[in-house]
Amino acid sequence: MSYSGIGSGSTTDMNGDYEAICQQAMGWVRRAGALARERFGTAITSHKADRSPVTDVDHAVQDTLLEAIARACPEDAAITEETQSAPKRHQPVASGRRCWVIDPIDGTRNYARSLPVFTISVALMEAGSPVVGLIFDPMAGRMYSATAGGGARLDNQRLEAANQPVSGNTFISVPTSRYEALPAVVHRWIDHMVVRNLGSTALHLALLAGGGLDAVYCRRSRLWDLAAGALLATEAGAEVRSLEGRLYFPIDLTTYRNQEMPFLAGAPAVVTQLLQEYQNPQPAA
Repeated sequence: MSYSGIGSGSTTDMNGDYEAICQQAMGWVRRAGALARERFGTAITSHKADRSPVTDVDHAVQDTLLEAIARACPEDAAITEETQSAPKRHQPVASGRRCWVIDPIDGTRNYARSLPVFTISVALMEAGSPVVGLIFDPMAGRMYSATAGGGARLDNQRLEAANQPVSGNTFISVPTSRYEALPAVVHRWIDHMVVRNLGSTALHLALLAGGGLDAVYCRRSRLWDLAAGALLATEAGAEVRSLEGRLYFPIDLTTYRNQEMPFLAGAPAVVTQLLQEYQNPQPAA
């Protein structure tokens, strides 16, 4: 079944399309995930201009997804982490009806080292906001999905974010400080909470949606890391805010130039407390 005409109907019709295209896109993502799983342990790694790693499988997975999108949704644009091999097969972002945002392998460092913790993250954005989000863990075969107004799911199970007060039992994901020192307040969180870092921002947000994490702090994410996971988190009852406290979506995709999008995510009360601590750090005792 093709959905090449998606986006041509009324608002009500378009809302009804989200679940249909989510189901279709799951097939694309599973096929791409099978490729990533098949090549696990044999990927060829190189480095981009910023010295971050990329594998030939990143490109193969991305191309598999973009080919499917171009066939089914020729009116749509695409924003991807890796360079597109055939960018003209998609509409420009400024004129596309909707825009797909793709991170073909979120957790490339893990993948390149044969550490089986990585995801494929795909979001469909409309009017600057995610309306469909898919995060797939190929090694575990776990498909996280969400549609705007339709809730978040792990396979067929409805997800609900945890809503516990901040305490010593709070599970928070915190990034590595390899690139720059973490703020003192984050070191206090590390000292007083349970810290987890799996190397995939998308997976952290999916786990937040399912209650496995209570909070996610990230400084170096970009749109492709965030779009699908933000929809999952919000549809599960969490919030995703910039470190200044604002919501990222809707965003003007025509002016987005791969800027970093640091954020805090969690239940509303958790985000409120952590942002207050982040923005008003107390001096060390």
